[in-house]
Amino acid sequence: MHIALVKGRYSLKHGGSERYCVNLSRQLKKRGHDVSVIGHTIDEDLRNEVEFIPVRRNMFMSSTKNKSFAENCAKEIKQRRFDLVYGIGRAFGLDAVRVTERLQSHWLKVNYKPHWRYQLQSWNPRHRTLIEMERQIYQSPETRRIITQSQLDRRLVMENYGIPEEKIRIVYNGVDLEQFNLSRRDERNAVREELGLADDQRLMIFASMDFPGKGLRYIIEALSRMRENNVVLVVLGKGPIPEYEAIARDLNIADRVQFLGRRTDIQRFYGAGDLFILPTAYEPFPNVNLEAMACGLPVLTTNTSGGADIIREQENGYLITAIDAVQEMIELLDTHFAKSDSEIQTMRDHCWATAEAMPVEKNVERTLEVFEEVLHEKFRV
Repeated sequence: MHIALVKGRYSLKHGGSERYCVNLSRQLKKRGHDVSVIGHTIDEDLRNEVEFIPVRRNMFMSSTKNKSFAENCAKEIKQRRFDLVYGIGRAFGLDAVRVTERLQSHWLKVNYKPHWRYQLQSWNPRHRTLIEMERQIYQSPETRRIITQSQLDRRLVMENYGIPEEKIRIVYNGVDLEQFNLSRRDERNAVREELGLADDQRLMIFASMDFPGKGLRYIIEALSRMRENNVVLVVLGKGPIPEYEAIARDLNIADRVQFLGRRTDIQRFYGAGDLFILPTAYEPFPNVNLEAMACGLPVLTTNTSGGADIIREQENGYLITAIDAVQEMIELLDTHFAKSDSEIQTMRDHCWATAEAMPVEKNVERTLEVFEEVLHEKFRV
């Protein structure tokens, strides 16, 4: 099968969706499929592993950038012969699409409060363009299947765009168990020494390229109000670090928050941590949740995120009701860090069991099953 993957960046140096595209491409090629990638950017060291079809964007403004990319992708697709075109993001001319980015129609409601801010932002050309693009992509008869990463996004696609349930398939993310696994615990002492942690200090990990949208401000506030004062927060990822350093200083916990920036060895920190925390406002399914679990790290997140699907409360993690539910966060953090070593080990075992059942290979096989459904309909006489 000749499969075209549509994704803006083909890269291992950016976010989880970019890594997903690269890993999916590699897995498909391992199974004997021909793969082309349609996008605007590719890592130089990845050029030799896949046919890359570059697409231009109109960079005049954000709305034109996104729409021009989607339209130019459709032009390239029409000029070529593919058995199946799979969008890992927003583009036109697709046979199937994965809801990869936040659904703009829902994100607008979640991110802009009170209601007058939502109403004001709903006139923003960028938001209007993205919502209309989503509508066109999901409602198009050419888009035969929509893949969501969670129950949450399946419901949102149905409610916001009137898509029938039979057009949607849930395919949960997979994790690379060779890279993320319990052997990372062997590096725990070395990493803790690098961080300058005392023997009695506990380590909480946050990883994101979106500090505001993933609730970092509220995590720092919760940290300052916890019953225990021996918990250290390590922040991984690119963001407005000086702004958040100032928040920690104002709360007198600057010595308990370490900002390490973007790291390529994130798995080492998962192995050294005692809890992974990501109280996101809304997210289809953060890959980092599953990566952390694979390294035996319990996860605290929100029930407004697709990642909540794999959380079994008090077994492999914890759920709070909103990004800014600081008091809930404090109570759960106090509960977690008061657990005995044996209780924590039991949680670690549950985390590994969850991740072990969700390898990358399972995600690929389930995706290929959806592709077969699409091909059956597409070429049905």
